[in-house]
Amino acid sequence: MYAVARSSPGAGAGTGAGRDDGEVGPRPLRRDAEANRRLILEAASVVMAERGLSAPLEDIAAEAGVGIGTLYRRFPTRTDLIEAVFQDHLGIYMKVLEEALAIPDGWEALLWFLDRATARQISDRALNELLEHDPGEESIRQVQEKVAPLVEALVARAKRSGRLRRDFAVSDLAFLQQMLVALGSATAHLGDRVWKRYMTMVIDGLVRAREEPTPTSHKPLSIEEMRDLHASRPVVPWRRRPERPGDR
Repeated sequence: MYAVARSSPGAGAGTGAGRDDGEVGPRPLRRDAEANRRLILEAASVVMAERGLSAPLEDIAAEAGVGIGTLYRRFPTRTDLIEAVFQDHLGIYMKVLEEALAIPDGWEALLWFLDRATARQISDRALNELLEHDPGEESIRQVQEKVAPLVEALVARAKRSGRLRRDFAVSDLAFLQQMLVALGSATAHLGDRVWKRYMTMVIDGLVRAREEPTPTSHKPLSIEEMRDLHASRPVVPWRRRPERPGDR
């Protein structure tokens, strides 16, 4: 479903086109069709990163330089497109994990991964929405089978370094990252100075022993910046509680 776009009903039926093992299967995409599919996926990643999973498909087609009909031929529904985008993001996430595991020092590897994965999620609205909402049973299964063992290995190596607290769990890493992503998303217009400041403080809480707090190179927000940040938040209409008899 993810590696090859679905063929139209009856396409290649009973011919086994494109296979030499004698089995009947879907016909592989022509070179130009596969190129269009790749263009659409790349465009979807760009547009959805900025505007979320509900971005208009017409805008994605325009970004890819193809017609909306071509998009629908490759991805008949929005769900099909989102699932394919999920596979791309999963591949990127796996690559970040593998790069982290290649770092010799287990503690430094964990810190590198937390910084890199958090920054990636903050900058990608589509990835945020994919991780916050259920992307589908099949996708969840793939995350569990592919990602979980690597994250477990990352945490285990950090513990063996002697610096990570013994009671730290894989689920703790997931929640810490969610906290930092929420902060980074809310202060994205200020760059990375806010979430990275608090990441330094969070990391100090993960260390088994430390003589002094780690100094942070990122300055705290000023009172004026705090006011501006509060003023920039969406206004939620205040709803007055219905008066009860005797209320005055």
